[in-house]
Amino acid sequence: MVIGEYDYGSDLPRPLPETFDEWTHAHDDRPAENLLDKPVTTDGPPRSEAVTAPVVRHLRTRSLREVKILPTRYLWADYLPFAEVALLVGKPGIGKSTLAVNVAAKLTVGKLDGDCKGEPRHVLYSITEDSESTFKARFIAAGGDVDYLHLIDIVHGAGKDGSPLLINVDLDAVRAEIEMWDPALLVLDALNSSLVGQLNDNSSVRPQLERLKSLAQATSTTVLGVGHFKKSTFGIDPVDAIGGAGAYGQVVRQALACAADEDAGTVTLSLIKSNVRSIADTPSLAFRTEEVRVDSDDGSTARVGGLIWLGETSTSVRELLQRAPQGGDDDRNEAVRWLLAHLADHDGEVPATDVFANGARAGFSRDTLKRAKSKANVRSGKPKFSGGWVWSQAPTEREGSTEAGEGSSADDSRSLRSLGAPFGNAGDTA
Repeated sequence: MVIGEYDYGSDLPRPLPETFDEWTHAHDDRPAENLLDKPVTTDGPPRSEAVTAPVVRHLRTRSLREVKILPTRYLWADYLPFAEVALLVGKPGIGKSTLAVNVAAKLTVGKLDGDCKGEPRHVLYSITEDSESTFKARFIAAGGDVDYLHLIDIVHGAGKDGSPLLINVDLDAVRAEIEMWDPALLVLDALNSSLVGQLNDNSSVRPQLERLKSLAQATSTTVLGVGHFKKSTFGIDPVDAIGGAGAYGQVVRQALACAADEDAGTVTLSLIKSNVRSIADTPSLAFRTEEVRVDSDDGSTARVGGLIWLGETSTSVRELLQRAPQGGDDDRNEAVRWLLAHLADHDGEVPATDVFANGARAGFSRDTLKRAKSKANVRSGKPKFSGGWVWSQAPTEREGSTEAGEGSSADDSRSLRSLGAPFGNAGDTA
């Protein structure tokens, strides 16, 4: 039997050579081809090249009767709905990343109060501001299961260094990982690192957030992006205080915000936007961060920030933003708080180049950081002749830190579940 090969320039098939030498001679003047790339059919002769039909855009019309009404399911009851894009915003150094890690850790062990309670779930996590070592220590301090947490980034070629995933480029790859792991949560910390273009331009930011939203809804995965408030927030509505384009507050379905309550010495977490529930009926929560020690793989001890939930608070982020700043709360004071928190999260010592790079992402210039360094009593030096400059926090005695830690649980006998803490068992404060 003779197998024919159709050529688009001819109406009739021509016989293929029957020997390898004959085939080679017949194709001496043609570029090399990979025969595995040729289409295989069972009802006719193979063609010399694949025919790909163009994708045609067309209008779709459906009856509303076809749409199903489904109840809103919550990854974290009242605060994070399933299959939506949510934001967590606040001033730099206030504990947003620690909070996000805490929620993720509780989810991986089935202790997050929501529709996944009692069922450990996988989490995909993109980190761009913390080191992987610091992140792991913080995650362990929060009681998470490391087998259920998967870091994601982008590598190029045979290189080992990763870079942040980009929504405009890498979303198909992210979708493939979601299909593999079936995570309940994808965290982008910081969200801005995964966006391209002018971040103050709606025409640039909105299409990227809408693509992220489509991915969340198609895969039933909650996406939590960590972002920042603007530098000046006094008297501004919390949604308007979100840094960057207005699309951040327009596209996302749920937005959470943190603000410092200087009178109470705590941080308040509030729901500031929701398309699925009443903001007025969702209580604000109070927490504080304190140093936690975690065993290092080299036998020493790592010190990272840990989160202590204090229950519901009558103070909201909206109210805190209306308060006049205390003590001339300018950029330098904001930078001081960020710098001290950044050092605390990295064992009290950070290379100066990393301080400037991470500080720039948080919105602080080199000059502002240098002034904050002086005000915060941060030292700089070269620990090795061949090394670069390192910033470190001068050691100080923390008066009353032990008593404060003990009093946080003794002053309130109510269970943390009744206060809205994001986990299921009372007394779990990791």
